[in-house]
Amino acid sequence: MKGHASESNRIDSDCPTEIGPPRFDESLRAWVLSRYSDVVAAFHCPSLFPSGLNSKPSSKIPEPEAMQQMRRETREALSPAQLRIWRKSLTAAARARVKRMSDSAPVDLVGSYSRPLCLTLAAMVTGIEAEKAARLSVIAEPISASAAEPYDPVLKTGARSANAKLRGHFRSGPEPLRDSGFVALAHTLPCLLANAWLALLESPSQWRALHDEPALAVHAVEELLRCSALPSILFRQAQEEFEFNGVRIRKGERVVLRVVAANRDPAHFLHPDRLDIRRRRIRQLALGAGPHSCVGAGLIRMAAVCILHPLLERFPEAKLTRSVQWKGGSGFRYPASLWVRFGGEKA
Repeated sequence: MKGHASESNRIDSDCPTEIGPPRFDESLRAWVLSRYSDVVAAFHCPSLFPSGLNSKPSSKIPEPEAMQQMRRETREALSPAQLRIWRKSLTAAARARVKRMSDSAPVDLVGSYSRPLCLTLAAMVTGIEAEKAARLSVIAEPISASAAEPYDPVLKTGARSANAKLRGHFRSGPEPLRDSGFVALAHTLPCLLANAWLALLESPSQWRALHDEPALAVHAVEELLRCSALPSILFRQAQEEFEFNGVRIRKGERVVLRVVAANRDPAHFLHPDRLDIRRRRIRQLALGAGPHSCVGAGLIRMAAVCILHPLLERFPEAKLTRSVQWKGGSGFRYPASLWVRFGGEKA
């Protein structure tokens, strides 16, 4: 296990000094990309396909035609008209929760607000009942834990078992909106939002700006995605030998994309460690780019706005009341809870 931890620390660090040209890491047996320009190029590269952390060549790469068909079906299921329906329902659920809050008692933004709303969305999108969604969410926990720390073999075994149990409950709709979509919405999205909330809590002026100008929320989500550090890393595999930005990558070799580093590359972002909801031309990479970008990006953006906006609209300020306890690992890290007290509410 110590070996896994050292690998995680080496590729997960978001220190700007570790941003540099492509390098081959002998211990990982993989190319590591950290510059914004390199990671963007990798997302657009037709010779690189998504893969896991295993260094062995994969034989499970789907045919391009099958991948395109799956993406078309998913985009149709996530049509603007459908997103508007879910937006209306999710906004109503968020406003109802915010209405029950007060500035007299601390609230956990993760456990009492974001996570229940994300589970509601997961049930809507996958077409299952709310009560069943709650049960399946418990089954799905090991899958999320393994994604957060992909180098842990024990977590990987637990995820494999959980996947087998979960898969049988989702039989309709495009594949990305079945069991994997449920896990992403019920578990990964709350982690992303937890990081977004923390970034705002650590920048009171930005919280206040969003309270004063709610119309900024849509643009602000892009900056929050950039700062969310989710995902930290992604894996790709070369399907043929090719030259990439001055290096020769052979068929079957892995490529590690340090998304968290690329999103804070000072060569691309001015003051990269500063949250600036008015930042222009953000083009963050948390949702990928090019042909392998997240097919559910529109759904994630919609959900983030719906969940963030009502709370920021009501409360001009919020302060942490407890220290942050982190969970996760090299895949992504997130606050387990965010206990806050609100203030400044208008009468």
